[in-house]
Amino acid sequence: MSASTLCELGRLHWTRPAADAPAVVVAEWYERKATVLEHLATEGAGNAARLAVEAHAHAARLLAAEGVAA
Repeated sequence: MSASTLCELGRLHWTRPAADAPAVVVAEWYERKATVLEHLATEGAGNAARLAVEAHAHAARLLAAEGVAA
């Protein structure tokens, strides 16, 4: 795992939204999570590509529930 990806993971961890955060904020975080997982996938992490797809889908569901286009 590259140092850049480790930094991304750390940033992702420290910026996780609170449970009461607006759905749009949570969706944005899931999109960032998907991006980090995509980077991990390119570095050979086994399930990262599948998890990235799931994170993108979750973000889209959150936005759809709020009536916001993805």
